[in-house]
Amino acid sequence: MRVISILFFCLYSFASFGQTELIDSLQNILKNQPDDSTKATVLGDLCWHLKYSDPPKALEYGYESIQIAEKKGYLALQAYASNNVGVVFWAKSDYDSAAYYLDKTRELYSSLENERGVAVTSVNLGLILQNMGDYDTSLEYQLEALRIVNNLEDQGLKGSVLTNIGNVHFLNEKFDKAKSYYFEALEFKKSLPDDQFRQNLQKTLLNIGNVYDRLNNQDSAIYYFQEALPYAIDANDTKSQALIYTDLGHAYSEKGDYILANNNFEKAMKIYSSGSYENDYDYSILLYSLAQNELRRENTRGAITFAEQSLELSKKLNNLNRLKDGYGLLAEVYEANNQFGDALNAHKFQKIYADSLLNIETNKEIAELETKYETEKKDQQIILLDQENSLQQATNQRNFIIILALFFVLLLLLLVFYLWRKQSRISQQKVLSEQKTRLREAQIQAVISSEEKERKRFASDLHDSMGQLVSALTMNIQGLKSTSNDPLVRNEIVDNSTVLLNDIQREIRNIAFNLMPQVLTKEGLIPALQELIARINKSNQVNAKVQVFGIDARLNEVFEISLYRILQEWISNILKYAEATEILIQFTAHEEEIIITVEDNGNGFDLNTFENSKGNGWRNINTRLNLIKGSMDIDTMQGRKNTMLTLILDKSLAFKTTQVEMNT
Repeated sequence: MRVISILFFCLYSFASFGQTELIDSLQNILKNQPDDSTKATVLGDLCWHLKYSDPPKALEYGYESIQIAEKKGYLALQAYASNNVGVVFWAKSDYDSAAYYLDKTRELYSSLENERGVAVTSVNLGLILQNMGDYDTSLEYQLEALRIVNNLEDQGLKGSVLTNIGNVHFLNEKFDKAKSYYFEALEFKKSLPDDQFRQNLQKTLLNIGNVYDRLNNQDSAIYYFQEALPYAIDANDTKSQALIYTDLGHAYSEKGDYILANNNFEKAMKIYSSGSYENDYDYSILLYSLAQNELRRENTRGAITFAEQSLELSKKLNNLNRLKDGYGLLAEVYEANNQFGDALNAHKFQKIYADSLLNIETNKEIAELETKYETEKKDQQIILLDQENSLQQATNQRNFIIILALFFVLLLLLLVFYLWRKQSRISQQKVLSEQKTRLREAQIQAVISSEEKERKRFASDLHDSMGQLVSALTMNIQGLKSTSNDPLVRNEIVDNSTVLLNDIQREIRNIAFNLMPQVLTKEGLIPALQELIARINKSNQVNAKVQVFGIDARLNEVFEISLYRILQEWISNILKYAEATEILIQFTAHEEEIIITVEDNGNGFDLNTFENSKGNGWRNINTRLNLIKGSMDIDTMQGRKNTMLTLILDKSLAFKTTQVEMNT
């Protein structure tokens, strides 16, 4: 969302004389003028009046004024010239240099015990810190200035300080508070005589318009902008004019009147182009508003141009708020132009600058500063209104008792609610813990059952197959003792023994393959499945295939072993119960997932019966699938041919290196 430009004006000096004729007159005074207080003053005045129209010349006059004042020991004139040089740097958006000279000014006025000078410099420092995004320090300076102004009863400065305090609240998005300060400043200025202090009315009116604009009340905003414009024109205030046209354009754009918006933007652009007002901060806001308007008009190319120009100025200023909003708008414009990669990068930068602005202590410090100021203000009122305060004190005491009673009632209710919520949370956690315990026990039981089943099958294979083959081999070897020396008979026994040894070796390989295929650990899941399928196809009863799409590397060890056991269990069930003649296993890698499907043309089954069975197969599949955080879908129906198992895995986890040990 666009940050509306706040008028960081009220940059005061103590000599202000007027227009172009005055500048010519001042330059004439300098001719043949010796280095004295008059020359230092005139140089300082010229620095002030040329701050917008000719900044380099203004700085030249300002530096010379400081040099004369330092040489002659004119501390007051040195402070005056230093203040004006700081203001010129502010106009050039060189905030560090501006703060340097204004700090020197403040020190000089403090040494001279010139409270009004300290107040004016505090105002200027506060305004510069606003542009730098340091709102809490800015408010500290403005509140200090207000305290001094109240003590001095300075009617000329008070309205501007009130406006500046409103600006800080505006930038912290406390719009109601900002509006109250703005209206207080407006009423105060209107109560003054019709002199130079009323010339700042356009600035306060513009700020009020900005508040209404942020509150999405564009009609009221336009009213105050238009009311401010004649004052700015009468005062020949080009800065105010540029900002008013910018904000009028934004308000009309928000209302959907893009033509009127563009007309006002063009008027603002003309002021910047003519060089009658130069300020990178305000110009960046105009470019930002133009980009928004072009985006609403669906002219994305124009919007990109203006948004990028605005962001470049924000980078130059190094203002976190401008950078945050600039990247946010640029992301929106790129997205509208289907530049999604650029939009994503812009969003990342917006997030970085938004996080930088999150400072919890800032609001706390601002509240403390305001409390100090309000306390001082109330203390002064108490001194003036002692009798009324005595009466009010009794009322306050009664109200305090009522509030205290309500507070304790509320506290009691909150305590009861807290205890109820805590008990409820404990109960929920207990139920959840019990559920997790039962689930874990079921998983452990499934693993134990699976291991026992494997041990029994391994023992059976050794006893039934290996035992018989070893017995036969033993008989052959014994036969060698009792046989004759006939070579033919002995050779026949040796040949039979060789056949038995080969059978034993084959059985050992089969048992080892069932326990843990060597190809699985050495080459990976896909080759191991292909070897398993090759063994199945040798029976000539089933035609099985494995197809792989998009998987070139091995999965991590836990995934490979778990998936192999899951698929081995599922294929075993197909061979036992489905009466299938074809099996197709497919691996497909997508951007974020790996999909594994197993299809067969065998008989379907009742899925509920399978899921609720007491056998270990279903539990083993679920346990291993939970281990690799996968999900499963089974498409089958009793009495229907064709069944499909679908496994869905997280690709990032599947290829992640892991050292997890597991039972197989």
